[in-house]
Amino acid sequence: MDLGLRGKVAIVTGGARNIGAAIVRGFHLEGAHVVIADILGAEARELAEALDREDCRVVAVEADVRLAADMERMAAGAVEQFGRIDVLVNNAAVVSDFPFLDIAEEEWDRINDTNVKGIYLASRAVLPHMVAASHGRIVNISSRSGKEGQATMPHYAASKFAAIGLTQSMAKEMAPHGIHVNAVCPGILRTAMWETILDARSARQRLPREEIWQANMSLIPLRRPQTPDDIAHAVLFLSSDLAAGNITGEALSVNGGLRMD
Repeated sequence: MDLGLRGKVAIVTGGARNIGAAIVRGFHLEGAHVVIADILGAEARELAEALDREDCRVVAVEADVRLAADMERMAAGAVEQFGRIDVLVNNAAVVSDFPFLDIAEEEWDRINDTNVKGIYLASRAVLPHMVAASHGRIVNISSRSGKEGQATMPHYAASKFAAIGLTQSMAKEMAPHGIHVNAVCPGILRTAMWETILDARSARQRLPREEIWQANMSLIPLRRPQTPDDIAHAVLFLSSDLAAGNITGEALSVNGGLRMD
């Protein structure tokens, strides 16, 4: 099925690696122009240079989603180069794993500044351009932890529940402007973020990392972890006017049945 994304302009925050990079590649394969916005500037530029071509541009912007000035610069640069912004994917996120009583205030702020404030600042920078065009798609990457809190990750769960709340509020407010806002909720992926979780739990529980990983895998009905491409496919679907033209305010789970709504 042609998703109708050819020639569209998409911004992907946190697009330099892992899920973000898969989303960037997915848009590129569909023929969209992509702006990679990431604090990891060198990695973002390397990915952009590998994919960029004349009929399907991929450019990199070194930017921190926690900084309003960076997000304004990101949005303005995209409009200057491409004339519009059709899709914003708020993917940038961080994670850590601590029991509630061990979470420092600074760590709470670090997680929520990126995972919640980052969505707010990026969306605030992009939405005026979408409103002016009476069209747009925003996809926020939440988590299964945004639907069900996990022990030793209360700060992360709070940020991902907030991402879904933002999604629903923005969807209701922006619908009259022709703008759809949805979320994708990944399950368990063997990416750098999950390696951080495994390191923390292995040290705390004094169990091998692979034993902890396999215990989590046993909870998934489809018996496999999710992959960055699984998440990218969901994002592309929700970014498509053709495939998801009557969907807004939804939080789509991609977790192999780990949590069923």
